[in-house]
Amino acid sequence: MKVELKDTDINFEILSSDELIEYISFKEEFPNEAEKAFVVFCNRFQNDVIKTAEIYSNKYGHSEVTALDVANCTFAKVWKYHSFNKSKSKIKDVDKAIKIWLHAIVFNELMKYGVQDTCTEPDENDLSIVESIDELIVLTVGDDSEKKKDLRIKLEIIERAMLGLSEKHKIVFLTYKAYENNGKKNLPRIVGKKLRENLNLVQSSIQVYKKEATDHISNYLKSLNGNR
Repeated sequence: MKVELKDTDINFEILSSDELIEYISFKEEFPNEAEKAFVVFCNRFQNDVIKTAEIYSNKYGHSEVTALDVANCTFAKVWKYHSFNKSKSKIKDVDKAIKIWLHAIVFNELMKYGVQDTCTEPDENDLSIVESIDELIVLTVGDDSEKKKDLRIKLEIIERAMLGLSEKHKIVFLTYKAYENNGKKNLPRIVGKKLRENLNLVQSSIQVYKKEATDHISNYLKSLNGNR
C-alpha cells in the first residue's frame, strides 16, 4: 500500500487492520497519523489480546496483573516493529491472520516475562557489556534477592571454570551468556559495538574468543563429570 497523506482527516476506523499497520510503520514520517492508526488498532484487538494473555498466563501460573502487562507489551511490540506481513499469511481473513500473529507475540512476551519479571525491552543506550558474574546475575534476574541467590549458586561452577581465562575471554563469554539468558539469539548491535570498542577487537576475533571461552568451560565441566 502506498501511503499518501494529503488529507489529514483520515477516518482510521474504516481502514482494514493491515492498512492500520502500514500507517503505523510510517511513524517517523507521519507521527500524528501513525499514533491515530495505532489507537484504532489497539482498540480493535485489545479484547482478544487481553483474553489470550490471560489464558497463557493462567496456563503458566501467572496472575491477571501479569496478563495485562503482557498485553501492553504486545502492543508496544506492534508499535516498535509492526512486522505483520499479509503476503506471508496462509489465512485470507486479514483480522484472523493478525490475531494469530498477535497471539505469537503474546506468548513470546510471556516467556520473556517468566525470565525477567518484565517484558519491556531496555533502551538500547542502557544495554551494556558484562564483565562479572554479579553483572550477569543482575541483568538476568534483576534485583530479586531470592532469584539472585539461586542463580549465583548455579553459576558458581562457571565462575570457577573461568579462572583459567583471560579478561577478554571472560567479558566476551559473560556478555553473550547474559543476552542469551534474556532470550536473544543474537547479541544486540549496540552491545557488539561496545565489545569491539572496549576490547579493541574486530568481530571475527570476538567470535574466536567466544569459542575458546565456551570450549574451555565445556572441557572444565566435562573433566568434573569424569572425576565423579
